[in-house]
Amino acid sequence: MIIGIIGAGIAGLTAGRYLAKQGHEITILEKSGGYGGRMATRYAGKDLSAKMDHGISYFTPKSPNFRQFTAELMDQGLVKRWGDHISLYDGDKLYPKNPNNSTVASFTAVNGMNSIGKYLSRWVDVKTETKVGGLTFIGSHRRKKRSWMINLTGAGTFEADAVIIATPAPQAYGILQTATDEVNTLKIIREIDDVHYTPCYSLMAGYGDRELPAWDGIVCKNSALEFISNEATKKSFDQECSIVAQATPEFTRYLRGKDDDIIKREMMDKLATIIGGWATAPQWNQLHFWRYSHATKVLHHPFMELEFEDSPLALVGDYFRGNSADDAYCSGLNLAKKWSEKYKD
Repeated sequence: MIIGIIGAGIAGLTAGRYLAKQGHEITILEKSGGYGGRMATRYAGKDLSAKMDHGISYFTPKSPNFRQFTAELMDQGLVKRWGDHISLYDGDKLYPKNPNNSTVASFTAVNGMNSIGKYLSRWVDVKTETKVGGLTFIGSHRRKKRSWMINLTGAGTFEADAVIIATPAPQAYGILQTATDEVNTLKIIREIDDVHYTPCYSLMAGYGDRELPAWDGIVCKNSALEFISNEATKKSFDQECSIVAQATPEFTRYLRGKDDDIIKREMMDKLATIIGGWATAPQWNQLHFWRYSHATKVLHHPFMELEFEDSPLALVGDYFRGNSADDAYCSGLNLAKKWSEKYKD
């Protein structure tokens, strides 16, 4: 079976890898130039040698399936345990240890979080910078070879026997709406319309050969910032002193629409109140806006699908049962296991 997957985040890549191993032909269409969704890495600094995880900074495996995948990544030398030195800022004082830190081990990628997406992509064909504009259902027209036509915003289409939409819920909503005249997707559309997200600005900044802070990261309370990551402590190579600061949803909404230089300055001022005045004088800095950073209202099943016998379509993502990398992985895996049994190639 030829399966087209829209979105190269962890959910889509996981589903694609599993189904490819079962003999299906998998093509993933990704609108950006990278893999892994919010498991993203920006190359910055001198000679682009600094790798900055500006989305998900680390992950905590809780489900048995994701713990098993983490062990696989450990065996491949892609991740390591990280986060034993997480500090807490309570809005007034910086404490060297966060008393609320999880007792479950956390992990990060030693060569950038996007290396996890790249690893998953080895089993599938990923077409990056390929934006999907909509779907056309052609399953009832037997003169056609495939059941679904994925329409690209540029020139061209991609025909598939089955489709998996592995994008944030609002993007999935837009794609599904294009097919409502041909197939009844209204039940799914109504349900995913209830999924809500918070936005986030991520500030990346490099400080050259400055001595590294003693902490791995800082959880911030009563602050305009939510989390601060000491990026150099995560990598398997020598990296300059480099920080990623993530704004709260409220501060992000306040900043939205302002000039990028103003946003950077305001975020650096907030950062300086927590880690010191040196934070306002980086050698370089970059900004990224996440429109769909965290799903705050989620769906309580592992995935959704239109159960057409010969023309399957499904949705997967971290907004099914949560908003973490673990949730995304389990959503993609659960669907793939069901389809591998139902649609044996």
